[in-house]
Amino acid sequence: MARKQPAESKCESCLNSLTRCFDRSVKYLEPFLVAFAVILILLDVYTFFMHVVTEIVQQSGLAMAGIHVVWSLWLLFNVFWNQMHCTFTSPGTTLEVREEALQSAMTFDWRWCRKCNRGKPPLAHHCSVCNRCVFKMDHHCVWMANCVGFNNYRFFVLFLFYMWVGSLYSAVVFWLHVPGLSRLDDIGKDPRGFLPFFMFVASCSIWMAMCVLFGWHVWLVLTGQGTIEYLDNSSRAADARAAGRRWVNPYHLGAVANWRETFDVWGRWWWLTWMLPSRRRKLGNGYDIKKVNPDDLPPGQVMVFQGI
Repeated sequence: MARKQPAESKCESCLNSLTRCFDRSVKYLEPFLVAFAVILILLDVYTFFMHVVTEIVQQSGLAMAGIHVVWSLWLLFNVFWNQMHCTFTSPGTTLEVREEALQSAMTFDWRWCRKCNRGKPPLAHHCSVCNRCVFKMDHHCVWMANCVGFNNYRFFVLFLFYMWVGSLYSAVVFWLHVPGLSRLDDIGKDPRGFLPFFMFVASCSIWMAMCVLFGWHVWLVLTGQGTIEYLDNSSRAADARAAGRRWVNPYHLGAVANWRETFDVWGRWWWLTWMLPSRRRKLGNGYDIKKVNPDDLPPGQVMVFQGI
């Protein structure tokens, strides 16, 4: 007589099936979300050239219109450049590294991934959507149809930066150079005014969303954390406070050093070159991450080298 499956096992099996279905649906949905984002950006560009540039020519002349065109094309190029590289650049996974290299680099703070059947270094996490362990994984982004990790995180942050600047610029020029944009009755009388009004509202909404999202990732970069690590670090800091100690993030090298390390920028002009387009490969291998030297810590501070 067959044993009855425990209720807890049935619930766990059902939950796992739902999770797998959700992950598969995300993979099918991602291309449509990426296409929607591209179409929305291109619609904004179309509205700008059809409705704004002509008004700038009439109000300020060809020279000023030329400046606006060059600036808008620079923003557009950087948005698509960083989106493309974030989407098509592998974030860096354990499956891309020879197993012998991973085994030789393993230390006490590594874990073992039963799904990939390989060692998993600190800051690496298994993505259920991509079904692989990603080095220094931040999150899986459906708008990029890719995981954001060690190799492509800088492209993601730069995409957010140029979307933040571009959406603000778009909203401002629509407001200043589209006649009657602030009067809804004029928009109702002239159907041509609806598209600039719609893109103005969309630009304002996107800019507010970018303020939150870009600001969040700027703070994460400056503090040497990722989105996933922040959750673990918060609980570890609370445990350390309860024990009368101060917990220190072992990967926080300092705000400036964290920024340079993320964007691979050096020299005296690093504070400008970080925002320039680049296709160079990220320095490092993704599993040997720089850490703070424990000997440099003052008394009373504790550093936990656990697998994060």
